[in-house]
Amino acid sequence: MASKFSERLRKPIAAVGFGVRATATMTDNVVPTVTSGAGVPSDSEPNGSIYMRTDSSDADTAIYARVGGAWVAMLGAS
Repeated sequence: MASKFSERLRKPIAAVGFGVRATATMTDNVVPTVTSGAGVPSDSEPNGSIYMRTDSSDADTAIYARVGGAWVAMLGAS
């Protein structure tokens, strides 16, 4: 059972997108991001970025990862 303190602090996070730094000195142009939107991702983001497609019709096109300079659809469970 969670403590009352932790339950008071548990709140949903809403953001347009956010970056995930591995170190405090990483420059913005290499910080992977987490974003979402309709359609396939078109923005050029750093490798390691994640995109969640809001209008996906199946698990195979719901989440994309930026790998080697290209967006790659993460295949869903079969």
